[in-house]
Amino acid sequence: MIKREYKIENAGYNQGLMVGNNDGTINVTLQEAVKLPSLISTVVASLGDVCSKLEIPLGNNDYRKYKPDDKIDYNCVIKYKDIIKYYSAYHSICEEHLNAYDDSNIRGKAKILGCVYEWYMEAKGDILLRNRDSKKAEIDIIRENSDDIIDMVKERILRAVVDSHESMYREDMVQGIACFTCFCFMECKILEKPS
Repeated sequence: MIKREYKIENAGYNQGLMVGNNDGTINVTLQEAVKLPSLISTVVASLGDVCSKLEIPLGNNDYRKYKPDDKIDYNCVIKYKDIIKYYSAYHSICEEHLNAYDDSNIRGKAKILGCVYEWYMEAKGDILLRNRDSKKAEIDIIRENSDDIIDMVKERILRAVVDSHESMYREDMVQGIACFTCFCFMECKILEKPS
């Protein structure tokens, strides 16, 4: 009979793969996971490059309080409802990255958010133009097309990031942009604030 001695030790280096019984070869390839905060940082920096060149009026400061669920309901958001709720957990991270960008780029945060707001107004204008013969109120047209409007703004953000930053995988970009788009929704740069 073989006597087994058990020893518990941890020198602080926890690398590799743990298996119960290994009677063969285990090949594992691990790739470093991309973390969402770093994606947000790249999105912010890329938008900063694009938006800093534009002359955007720095207005639209409506400080009325609202609940995000109320804004989702008010605008009749369907497709992005759960996505907004999921990425709302990253709101403070987006805010931190924008503030950090603003520290080294005067009014950079305001320019980025102003740029996104302008893209929202253009998307809203396109939707209203397509529905100009409708007898519906403007807010009703926005509500019927809220998810399309978010898509249009998100596509504009994606184009700006792609044009500015070439070394990022598109899949990673899409995730970072989805998170940032939801942040902009929460900051009332996309769609209407509940009245």
